[in-house]
Amino acid sequence: MPPSMAASQLDDLRNMRVLLEEARVRSRNLAYHRHAVHRQAVHERKLGPALDELDQKMEELRALRG
Repeated sequence: MPPSMAASQLDDLRNMRVLLEEARVRSRNLAYHRHAVHRQAVHERKLGPALDELDQKMEELRALRG
């Protein structure tokens, strides 16, 4: 993979990660304000693995860039 393509993909993944982190924070705030602990746990179970996968892809792209 050309370095510029890897860098572009890495930027895209970073942006996606920021959006998912924002979604996580908003979910926590919503759960707190609504006292919906169960809902927050459901969102956390979905967002956590997505964030982990993004972190792994970002590491792979960093390794390709050298």
